[in-house]
Amino acid sequence: MARVARDGREPRFGVEGRLELGVAGAAGLRWGAVDLTPVVEEARLRHDLSPVAAAALGRALAGASLLLHLSARACRRLTVVVTGDGPLGKVLAEADDAGNLRGLVAEPRVDLPAAAPPGKLPVGAAVGKGRLRVVRDLADGSTYESQVELQTGEIGLDLAHFLDQSEQTPSAVLVGVLEGPEGVRAAGGMIVEVMPDAAPQVVERLEENLSAVAGVSRRLEAGGVEGVVTAVLAGLDVERLERLPVRFRCSCSRETLLDHLVTLTAEERAEVADPDGKIEAECAYCAARYLYLSAELDTQ
Repeated sequence: MARVARDGREPRFGVEGRLELGVAGAAGLRWGAVDLTPVVEEARLRHDLSPVAAAALGRALAGASLLLHLSARACRRLTVVVTGDGPLGKVLAEADDAGNLRGLVAEPRVDLPAAAPPGKLPVGAAVGKGRLRVVRDLADGSTYESQVELQTGEIGLDLAHFLDQSEQTPSAVLVGVLEGPEGVRAAGGMIVEVMPDAAPQVVERLEENLSAVAGVSRRLEAGGVEGVVTAVLAGLDVERLERLPVRFRCSCSRETLLDHLVTLTAEERAEVADPDGKIEAECAYCAARYLYLSAELDTQ
């Protein structure tokens, strides 16, 4: 049984967004762009997220999906963890090489209506100061982890700082979520990496284009991935190399959560069980709920 959001709508597993990869500027630029509108809306419904929490998680999910597919090393899974001292606490987003995304926010119903100008969600204030950590589970079975201090808490600029410091790759990172009364209207983003052999005029044109892009989420709402790529890479000979579906899909299962429950002591089991001996467990990543009998735990 999955959680129903405050607006009464049921989430729908598997609704797909779209991710595109390519080059531009005579291969002096490498880029990825993603439309995660249905993915972030599903996350909002499943976790009953406030607008600022949905914006923070949506930005992190966009960053995780793009970083995974732009990684120089073959990754099975990539996780972005933003841990700040603001009221949101931890924001975690995970992407895998099959196009599956999931994530969580420690405090999903945070609301800071007075912390930002009208029309802008106060993600930076909600995240606060802290660190951004990226964990890569590589194809060879090894794990690679790196982290940087948060610069703004807005996540997009922090991801750009991460790429510059940890990857030594100058990059433009645009991530955003646009919400309305009915839910998430647009979500996703784009990363453009500047290669070492990029021509100066290519970099100059990219900078001009970026200065004219008012907001990536509004570009997504108006024209999807195509609209964002056209605006950011105008006049730069865009070449699309790959198009991939992405979706909110969790890897949890009844058996996985049962493995965690059997580690509880008898006293802990008694505390969480109802009078009939039933125990309900909820996945932190997708809010799916699983029901168990106390006797099941005793047989493990």
